[in-house]
Amino acid sequence: MAWRNAITHLGRRSAPFIGILLLVIVVVAMIVFVPARAAATLLGILSGAMLSYSLILRSRHTVQIAVLWASIAITADAAYAKLNDQASVTLANALTKMVDAVVKLGDPLIRGIGLAAADPRAKVGAVAPEFVWALILSLIVLMAASFTFAARQRR
Repeated sequence: MAWRNAITHLGRRSAPFIGILLLVIVVVAMIVFVPARAAATLLGILSGAMLSYSLILRSRHTVQIAVLWASIAITADAAYAKLNDQASVTLANALTKMVDAVVKLGDPLIRGIGLAAADPRAKVGAVAPEFVWALILSLIVLMAASFTFAARQRR
């Protein structure tokens, strides 16, 4: 019985590490086997899902509403600028520049390990806008869906 309890306890304690390991394997597989733009979009959706899940569980309702409306405002500003042929100056551009910088700093490390992107012609950081917009749009969809389904449960 002691062995069974020890194995059960070890299984419960290692569950978060197994989840993180699985996430790292999925991310590395996407970077290696999927073309750059598609990988950036899929990673943005995955990041948006994880961010919205953590916000839904750990933050107050007012913070959730603020994040949702900030994301909607950023998207509306960028769409308005695109329709009027203007440059949009929003948090999305700043976030894109930050993601671009992280990718450019991490690229020598990734290549040093031996991992290369599936598309060798792709410029480093050229896919940062796809990642950022997939992150923002998936955050909007998932946060709005959580409010919709939470409202149904309250009734």
